[in-house]
Order: sequence, then structure tokens, then C-alpha cells
Amino acid sequence: MLYSGHFSFDEIGTDQTPRHGYFACLVKAENAEQAFKKFKNRILKIREEEKDELFTKMFAVYVEDVVEIPDDFSGEAVVTRYQSSEGPFPRSKSCFLPVSEKAKLKSYLWMPDNVSKEKGNEEYKEAQPFLEF
Repeated sequence: MLYSGHFSFDEIGTDQTPRHGYFACLVKAENAEQAFKKFKNRILKIREEEKDELFTKMFAVYVEDVVEIPDDFSGEAVVTRYQSSEGPFPRSKSCFLPVSEKAKLKSYLWMPDNVSKEKGNEEYKEAQPFLEF
């Protein structure tokens, strides 16, 4: 089975102000218990390696939800997460595969009129709508 984990976290910014954020992980495991163990081990390993400051300023990580995906899953796209917040979208940092083995995975960025492979991580840049109603 594949398990898609959605997490939130609390951290301290470089200017010592409180911050919060979200990240997602994907793992192949025999069952949910093993998936939770693998998620925990990966988060701890990232912090220990300190290869990227993204995880080193966190002081609490919360499991929002974990979705089990059967190996033989096929069909229409499935919405696995939804979140709505009050107020305008805040400035934030967003990264594709920030601390993952990129040789076996691809990430894509949608831009008006095309889809392209993501080349790097950038600070806040206003997103263009994928759909408008």
C-alpha cells in the first residue's frame, strides 16, 4: 500500500517569530502502523542530517491525516485533502520535494498554457489560477 501523510508544524522563524506550516509525505508500507513509523523515522532523520533548514526550526509536528492508497488503485483523481483559512493568502515558502530522493521522482509546476518540470524552490511568487469560476 501507499500512504499519503499530511502534516502541520509549529516553528520559530529566523527573526524568532512564531510560524506554522504544512508538508506531505508519501511512503510504501505493509500497513498503517508501519507507515506511521516510517513517517516518524524520516522526519527525525531529516532533522538529524540538517541538510536543509526547513525542518530544523520546527518544534512540533502534527499528523493531520494519512490516506491509504491500494497498490492497484486506478481511476479518477481523488481529492485527499482540503483546507480553508480565513483572510487573504499569506506570504509563504513552498517547495517541491525539498528533502527527498529526486532521482526517482518528478515534480511538475503548472503555469498558464503549459506544464513544466519544476527546476527549483523559490520564495513567494503569486500563483496563476488553474481554474476560475
